[in-house]
Amino acid sequence: MKFFLILIYFLIEEAKLNLKRLKFIYNFFKEYSVPRYLLYLVNNSIIPTKDKVFRNYIHRNSQKWKDQNSSKNSNNKNVLIPCVFGVPLYITSDIIIAKNLMEIFNANGVALLQSYDLKRIILFRSFGIKKIIILKNFNIFVRLKYFIKAYSIIKSCKNMDEFLKFNINNVDIGKAVYDHYLRHSGIGTTNEFNRLFYANLSKSLLIYYQINKFFKRYKIIASVQSEKQFIPGAIFFQSALANGINVYSRVGHLPNKFCAKKYSNINARYTSRARISKKLYDLINKKNRKMAVEIGGEIIKKRFENIAKYKIWKEYYGLPDFTKGKKKVMIEKKNITKEDLCKKLGWSPDSSIGIIFSSDLTDGVFDSSWSLFRDRLTWLRETLFEIKKINDVNWLIKPHPNDEVNKVITDTISEVKKICSNCDHIKLFPNDLAIASVPKIVDVAVTQCGSASSEYPCFGIPTIIAGETVCSGFGFTIEPKSKEEYFFQLQNTKKLEKLNNNQIELAKIYLFITYELLAIPVNLIPSMESSIIDEKKFWSLMTKLLNEYNFEENLLIKMLKIQEANNDMHTINYRVLEKIN
Repeated sequence: MKFFLILIYFLIEEAKLNLKRLKFIYNFFKEYSVPRYLLYLVNNSIIPTKDKVFRNYIHRNSQKWKDQNSSKNSNNKNVLIPCVFGVPLYITSDIIIAKNLMEIFNANGVALLQSYDLKRIILFRSFGIKKIIILKNFNIFVRLKYFIKAYSIIKSCKNMDEFLKFNINNVDIGKAVYDHYLRHSGIGTTNEFNRLFYANLSKSLLIYYQINKFFKRYKIIASVQSEKQFIPGAIFFQSALANGINVYSRVGHLPNKFCAKKYSNINARYTSRARISKKLYDLINKKNRKMAVEIGGEIIKKRFENIAKYKIWKEYYGLPDFTKGKKKVMIEKKNITKEDLCKKLGWSPDSSIGIIFSSDLTDGVFDSSWSLFRDRLTWLRETLFEIKKINDVNWLIKPHPNDEVNKVITDTISEVKKICSNCDHIKLFPNDLAIASVPKIVDVAVTQCGSASSEYPCFGIPTIIAGETVCSGFGFTIEPKSKEEYFFQLQNTKKLEKLNNNQIELAKIYLFITYELLAIPVNLIPSMESSIIDEKKFWSLMTKLLNEYNFEENLLIKMLKIQEANNDMHTINYRVLEKIN
């Protein structure tokens, strides 16, 4: 790409930055009272927000934590809390984990913000976290310098695969930029360096050099960060690990029941938060197998009965491109037999049926330590091209719900129509088919890295994966080591046998661990979906819980202390094990 185009792109980004500043000013006056803000500058106990519900929560929260903060943290040790996303549930959950670690380590808290955000600053301070670091945008000349540096780096890369290898001191900046582009463009794969690559790379470099100075300036002994992808999340997360700082990430199937995964090694940066240690798995398998299998069996039963707190996905179907922007369509689900499905799709009931669960094509494509394909869309396309040739098996393709939620450009439905339009043995998953029917219908399941890898083995269904999943390596998934082996497994689907009873039980043990042992009740967080954007409702519920909260009932800190003493990967709810034993 010619240099003068890069300068034009830089000016476009500058124009966007100035527009963002104007929006910030507009929103600031919309959200805050100017007289109260002026008073806040003199006395930060005065809350300038116009939102009375949030203001009430801050007053109550400040008072609640005041006594807890009064006699603590006289040394210079710090726990870092990067504020990566603005979702209140994510932020407050991370702060609560951090507050517990601050008490355990007798440390102070330091918040890290991408930009000036008064509401987040007020929230952190209400928890007694006074030190706030805000990343700088610097002046136009510094930004131009890094834009030119980004241009030089990209120009030196022969292709996208080489760019993905670009890192500084083990921080994979190339992958972070690529992942960020996919997420925000809605395009699941690319070989083209468009202007957003230059902008995102220059931004990543600015963040990287700033964050590393902070690590040197402050005595950071731990960091709490749940979102470890994209920009700046990946840069924050990997930089901490590269500097020898342990990172604690929230893990949980429910908003108010979670634990923390402790990352201590930069080589583990791409393992999923929900991926448990073999040490824990083997321990439960050896000492609590019978009860774990029984409870795990109940969990998978309830999940497929569509009981809310056990669900992995929402029951609405991804819609094709031309319907995007319209309201989601809720469709009544039906339990049907294999014979009914085959009649509906024009298939012979005597033929084997395989199901391919498409992954979230643009959201965190590097959230696994190994994968046979560069990204999830590449996996989907190559898989579709392969099964076109395997016509002695009928195939169902199930889109991921986030195709619709994230408004992706390259979605599963369009890919299936483009690649498999003339294939009678390949059909899209019927949008009125209840998920409870699937285990009675299919003979094999295929996923790149999805939750199907832990679900379908519980029914004895052989499940082929194309990358590390939360449960791979525990003896109940089929794990090819190369693309050739993966395609061989697809070609020989009819030869795959049902899992034996031992393998089925191993899968149920995994569910028991993740749903029971890693679910620690946190009474300061309401039980609501993270996607809900009604902040007034959220802060109202938070205030109610705060009024009822007793620090003596804090189970999370008790289990975090055991985690530190045992050097466990995850915080474990040992009370569950005590009840079982």
